[in-house]
Amino acid sequence: MLNFSYEEALQNFPHLLDNVATGHQVITVQGANHESVVLISKDDFDSISTGGRPAPTLAASPPGANNNLDGWL
Repeated sequence: MLNFSYEEALQNFPHLLDNVATGHQVITVQGANHESVVLISKDDFDSISTGGRPAPTLAASPPGANNNLDGWL
C-alpha cells in the first residue's frame, strides 16, 4: 500500500490513477483534516464487494442518481 498526503496526491493524480487501474496498487491519501481515503481499482472493489463474484450490472442508474460533483464543490 502506498501512502500520500493530499498535496502529493494532487500533484501526481494521473500517475496514481494509472497505478491503481492497471497495477492494482492500493493507495491511501490523507486529507488536510487528517481523514484518510483509499483508492482501489473498480475491478478490485467489485471483487471485494461481491465476494469474488462478478458484480451485477445495472441497465440504468437509479432515479435521481448523477455522476457529477455539482453538489460537492
